[in-house]
Amino acid sequence: MTKPPVPSPSRAAIPTLYRLVFLYIEPVSTLTGAVYAHFAQSMYLHLTHAASAPGPAVPVGTSIVLTQLANLYLLLCINEALVLRVTHDLKVWKTFILGLLIADLGHLYSVRLVGHWVYWQFWEWNAIDWGNVGFVYLLALTRVFLLAGVGLGGDEVRLKGT
Repeated sequence: MTKPPVPSPSRAAIPTLYRLVFLYIEPVSTLTGAVYAHFAQSMYLHLTHAASAPGPAVPVGTSIVLTQLANLYLLLCINEALVLRVTHDLKVWKTFILGLLIADLGHLYSVRLVGHWVYWQFWEWNAIDWGNVGFVYLLALTRVFLLAGVGLGGDEVRLKGT
């Protein structure tokens, strides 16, 4: 008679909050970004930076780049939703989430040309600013918590009082 496999230390139940954010909320939001970047290009550009938006007629080169961006958003949506869904291996989750955290920093850096106000004047934000900055702040913070082991139990680092 064989014994059931003993879970490895890196294999753990991922808490519901992390699963909700990374398996559902973020993939849906990146899919939304993909739809807007491909199907609503003029609006997407206007919301990103109205002063430099080309108007209703989006130049061909810009349209190509926005469609490529939409494709990358779709890739992110699919990868995150599927890769993390098929594993409970904490090492895989942390590796994937670390990559996304690095990408968050790049994403926040990319909006710097809007003006430094965009990082903190949330009352001035439009819909795309909320996605590009506010939502990215929330995702980055959630990623830092997961990487720090908050809510994971075991030997992971915990915040005081948890």
